[in-house]
Amino acid sequence: MEKYNVDLMNEINVAAYFLAKENHPYDRLCWMLAERRLIYRNKRDDIPGDLIKADAAANFFSSCEYDVMCWLIAELDILMKYDIYDKKI
Repeated sequence: MEKYNVDLMNEINVAAYFLAKENHPYDRLCWMLAERRLIYRNKRDDIPGDLIKADAAANFFSSCEYDVMCWLIAELDILMKYDIYDKKI
């Protein structure tokens, strides 16, 4: 993640910390990540629920650790907040 500056990385870390403190169930985090990732990739927020559901299921079965899932969600939130788009994510 060398492309991010230190301030951006710190903001992502803080956002991830506070998201983790909310203690969402793992399946909710999977949905949140799927939704944000699809919004980010498509640069629009009217993503059909069936696409989100399929991506959320893939997230669930990937067995990503809870804190990593929080970090990925926070990363996407911050990138969208500052209108930073990269199709590779």
